[in-house]
Amino acid sequence: MNAKPSFAHCEATLFLRIKQGQYGDVNLDGMNLVNSGGMCAVDYQVRNALYFSSSDSPERQAAFMALKSTISSTPRGGLYVKVVSLDAQVTDEHLFKVSIPGILEIVVDRNWGLSAPPMPMVAAPDHFANELQYVQNIRYSIHDPEAGLDFDYSRRQANYRVVDLTDEQYRTKSMLIQWADYSGWYSPGQMALIKAQNLQIPDPDALREQAIRLKGARGSP
Repeated sequence: MNAKPSFAHCEATLFLRIKQGQYGDVNLDGMNLVNSGGMCAVDYQVRNALYFSSSDSPERQAAFMALKSTISSTPRGGLYVKVVSLDAQVTDEHLFKVSIPGILEIVVDRNWGLSAPPMPMVAAPDHFANELQYVQNIRYSIHDPEAGLDFDYSRRQANYRVVDLTDEQYRTKSMLIQWADYSGWYSPGQMALIKAQNLQIPDPDALREQAIRLKGARGSP
């Protein structure tokens, strides 16, 4: 929530689907991309890879790179960028299947096999949003030697975020990540934002127990 990873580093992969977006004069509607590296460590990014879909123009790719640089610092280990064949399938806004042939496979379900998402949206620092929802991680693996990324974290933690972001949030310091101090629990500045924005504070133990029950109901290990 507001801490560095427990075991020196933290691999995570972000699939970003832009329904509507713009940077300067460049329209970003319908853009799909993947960012893999140390995102869950907030700013500790030893490995960082950005995968653009070959269906997006160089102009749109450059616009996103410029946008990204305005909200996060340059990764310490450098940014590896590759244009790939990226396939993304979203079913009823709950089942997400993302693949890059020979590199990446992600399958997550917001509903955990139910008719609606059982997990609440809770406060969490992130470059793009102030809330997240824990989802079922069915498959999550990435193998890209050129990027220095090679792991399979299927059936571990995964989450979903709704992004509704403009530069105004950053100008007014309305993002939880701007108040991060890595103390473990939410900082005083984050708690003030959580109260002002009426965000739900998570109960880690209750969420963990609920995830175990949901996995058990679906027969997942």
